[in-house]
Amino acid sequence: MLVRDIMQGRVITATPSTGISEATRRLRTRGIRHLLIVENDALVGIVSDRDVKQALQPGQSAMADIMTRAVITIESTAPVEDAARVMLTEKISALPVTEAGHLVGIVTETDVVRLFVKALGAGEPSSRIDVVVGQTSNALADLVATVQGVGAPVSSIVTLPGGDGLKEAVLRVGTIDPRPAIAALIAKGYAVKTAWRNGERTGRVA
Repeated sequence: MLVRDIMQGRVITATPSTGISEATRRLRTRGIRHLLIVENDALVGIVSDRDVKQALQPGQSAMADIMTRAVITIESTAPVEDAARVMLTEKISALPVTEAGHLVGIVTETDVVRLFVKALGAGEPSSRIDVVVGQTSNALADLVATVQGVGAPVSSIVTLPGGDGLKEAVLRVGTIDPRPAIAALIAKGYAVKTAWRNGERTGRVA
């Protein structure tokens, strides 16, 4: 999935001369946390709601006084994970999105988290099973076949590095009773670490 698939296309902007009170009104009215500062159709800065709240020093009366001028942007065709990596590395919560140098949207940490939750199927009645898969090349295909073989449809599967150097798979299965799937995995020799049902931990399995 690309940045353009999750970005907010309707961007609320201001100019360097926009006053603090007007910026506050726009942020509150729109229910947003960032204003992009544009001058002569060019992106020249970004201001967060925190910047506005902290604009209490004498002489700070407009966006030009508080905006961040070195704006980090991302192309709309970049993978979503690139946006997440940039925000994490740079310790920022929003990225203006551009196409051929033109501002076309903004992507925030909320957009990324929302996608992550959707991808993992956490918003649906389901169960999560954490399984140690090691380094076996065909482990994922075998996990899916094993779980679906007992009638538990796999909603999503993600692999993560484990603390002991072994890979772990996080399976989201479309059932609120993961016990048949867990039993089948254990019977195949997999170490099932934990299981969650509708957001509640069922306990350590193995």
